[in-house]
Amino acid sequence: MKAAFLAVGNISIDLIHSAGGFARRVAGSSFYASLAAARLGVKSAVLAKAGADIVPSRDLAPLLRAGVVLDGLVVGGSTASYELFYRGEDRTLRLRRVGEPISPDDVRSLNIDCQAALASPIYNEIPDETLQELRRRCRLLAVDPQGYIRKRIRGGWIRFSRWDAVKKLRGLADIIVTSKPELPYLARGRDDRSKLLNLLNSGAEIAFMTREGGAKSALLAYDGRVVEIPVVPPKRMVDPGGAGDVSAAAFVTEYLRTNEPVWSALFASSVASFIYEAFGAEAAPSREDAIERLRSFLMRFHAELYREFMAYL
Repeated sequence: MKAAFLAVGNISIDLIHSAGGFARRVAGSSFYASLAAARLGVKSAVLAKAGADIVPSRDLAPLLRAGVVLDGLVVGGSTASYELFYRGEDRTLRLRRVGEPISPDDVRSLNIDCQAALASPIYNEIPDETLQELRRRCRLLAVDPQGYIRKRIRGGWIRFSRWDAVKKLRGLADIIVTSKPELPYLARGRDDRSKLLNLLNSGAEIAFMTREGGAKSALLAYDGRVVEIPVVPPKRMVDPGGAGDVSAAAFVTEYLRTNEPVWSALFASSVASFIYEAFGAEAAPSREDAIERLRSFLMRFHAELYREFMAYL
């Protein structure tokens, strides 16, 4: 199976409580990431597991309409399920059901060949051996360790626990993507900037802290320095679900296209702003729409960045 972008992580059924109301939604990191990448014009595929209660023609119709390749959807066992409670951009998670692990054999059986992969477990379903197999087959490997720091406690509630990303991802990830609430559990340091820089000790070229989780700005670490990335605001706030996964996918695919990390982070901020404006990833934009919003934002508020990246705008 060939694809420019491969989203790895299980499909889930989520029960979501937010200011926009209650929703039962088919979700999961690979769902959001692959859909966003496809709408940005990138040939995308998923490697994920789900139970027989997930019917692709019904439940994954947005992916099919966007042209996402589903050859890597392995049906069997249980479908992962979360209940999410949002207060603004803060959220509390309750794990209702654990999904099946994604094994190295799942990667090998598909004969996967991709330019970039984003491995983003939702609950420990991507073991080290699978990351190693992806590393061998993909030119660029990004990892969002969100599911590695999640620990289920009594009642299914999720709390974060420390996961040493520098040690665990050493020599594996080219890019590490995380969020402000999760960063302290991945790396040590006196503040967000030093923690993000510390992630580069894993051998990763780039560490990206997205704007999700209530951060006033995103942060980008590369070449031994940290750059603050301004947040492109949404026009309205409906539902933050999926914004982090979409940010990661937008950054990885744009970096694959341009090899320019700061521009890619700005682009990801613009793409993510659309996600807040509707439920799930329904509002995932085209690349042209994302660039137009970013152009307007930079012209108005960040003239120096507008001049620096005019060639991309």
